[in-house]
Amino acid sequence: MEIGRCSFACAFLHLFINVLLLILGMCLLGFGLAEESARVSSILTAELKVGNLAVVIGVLLIVMTTLNCCFTIDGSSVFYYIYAGFLVLLFIAMVGLLVAFGSDFGTKVRQDIRESMREMMYYDPDRSGKTGMDFTQQMFQCCGIDSYKDWYNTTGYSFIPDSCCIEVGCDTSYLKNIYKEDCVSNMMKSVDALLAKITAIGITITIFLPIQIILVIFIVRCVVSDPIYQ
Repeated sequence: MEIGRCSFACAFLHLFINVLLLILGMCLLGFGLAEESARVSSILTAELKVGNLAVVIGVLLIVMTTLNCCFTIDGSSVFYYIYAGFLVLLFIAMVGLLVAFGSDFGTKVRQDIRESMREMMYYDPDRSGKTGMDFTQQMFQCCGIDSYKDWYNTTGYSFIPDSCCIEVGCDTSYLKNIYKEDCVSNMMKSVDALLAKITAIGITITIFLPIQIILVIFIVRCVVSDPIYQ
């Protein structure tokens, strides 16, 4: 099985994990772009937009793993040093991000959504055109921040905008005609689903990075003398 000091098993496992990281990078890029294009992202503060980080990490993974596939065939030991350094830095960054965002990240996002929507709650019933709150309520099929009753506190009287209607042009004075779900909960459903996917990919990448780092170090030590890399 062995050729010199490096085995086919080591080379195969290195290539397999590299392809796996490439696929995970593509997934991370895709979900990051999806998070950035989501309506929720537009009302989040910059530090809570994980889509940006997902896109950057995804692009870096795609570029580096693709180059690694090319240089594995070429047998360039210089690139292996660069690749190993990149993996170490990425591992440190991934662990740091997972710790920084932590389990309370969802709570921070929920609070940020709530505060942003409070700023959008100002509503003039005589104003023509739709507001950001109208688009949000129609898209997520919800009414109010935490309850449709939020509109009573905002307008000072029993007024609920038409964007709360289940069917277009309804009479909002009848509660049976409006959405009962609050917007924060409905928006968090889509946020939680997307964040769960991004987090799962991030954890998977973090698990495989140390293995790949060890394999790259092993290959670097024997790449010069092993015929398979000549």
